[in-house]
Amino acid sequence: MRNKALPGLARHMKPISVKSATLQPGVVAEAVNSNKIVVNKKVPKDSDLYKKAVAHETHHSKEMRDGKIAYGDDWVRDGDQIFPRKNGKIKQGSAWNMEGSSKFAWERRAMKAEEDV
Repeated sequence: MRNKALPGLARHMKPISVKSATLQPGVVAEAVNSNKIVVNKKVPKDSDLYKKAVAHETHHSKEMRDGKIAYGDDWVRDGDQIFPRKNGKIKQGSAWNMEGSSKFAWERRAMKAEEDV
């Protein structure tokens, strides 16, 4: 049975594009918005790292599309909570943790998406 496009909004969603680019040292990939992912051009496209990075960032892009998460230069929103963001770190409670840390619920959800690769 073929998948059919859902009526309304679903048929208007753009597919998520994956681009290669030079990223900051140590950054493998990032979800730019709800329909664009950038992977570090140094990561081979046929590698497991590339596949996991795309799965991870695709999850973030889909959550952005659904309004579950949002990012700004100095904040991250997950659901109804807004977390301050500064110098590559995000504050949760009284602790500042590195972006991408598994201490954040949105990162744990995206890491789970990597398991299917």
